[in-house]
Amino acid sequence: GFGCFASVSPIAKGAKRYHQLLDTRTMRLQFTMTILILVTTFRSFACDCGCVDDCSFHRIVKNAKFVALVKVVSYDGYLTEEIMRHPGKMPRSMTVEIIKKYKGSETRKQIIIWGDDGKLCRPYISNFKIGEYFLIAPDLIENPQSTDEKLTDYEFFSCSTDYLKVDFTAKVAQGQYSKQQDKIYLDAFENTMK
Repeated sequence: GFGCFASVSPIAKGAKRYHQLLDTRTMRLQFTMTILILVTTFRSFACDCGCVDDCSFHRIVKNAKFVALVKVVSYDGYLTEEIMRHPGKMPRSMTVEIIKKYKGSETRKQIIIWGDDGKLCRPYISNFKIGEYFLIAPDLIENPQSTDEKLTDYEFFSCSTDYLKVDFTAKVAQGQYSKQQDKIYLDAFENTMK
């Protein structure tokens, strides 16, 4: 009689279990996708900047507290994690020798400049090869991002042009010097600093 209607058939139990499992998998997939989107969004906003005004080297130097011609002497540490699209170990900081100071109260012959670790708005130190020369206008570190960083160390900001690569033999700096110039000779630059 009524017993067959009161109990649920094995097929109905299987269908119910299948739908529960499907709902659980769908929820897990939705949760995973939400987390993935959030992580990707936060990573892209970690240094998602654009220049609102003139962020050329010429403009940055006007407000900079320290401006110098430097030579990269060494890399001082490496990141433990790999950086996508960068072969090998990523240098974390570099020591530069001050060849000529144009502005500021810095008295040391060498300073340390820290780079990006994948989540800061700093350029990667791999952009600076040992032995190369640069005009720089870095900022003193105000908020150390690791226990190794000191308040006497420096950093660059990825959203502005606060360094230019220098061809020391030709005595010319290249990069976005101003909105109209992508290079400047060192003697012309020195004249603007007087």
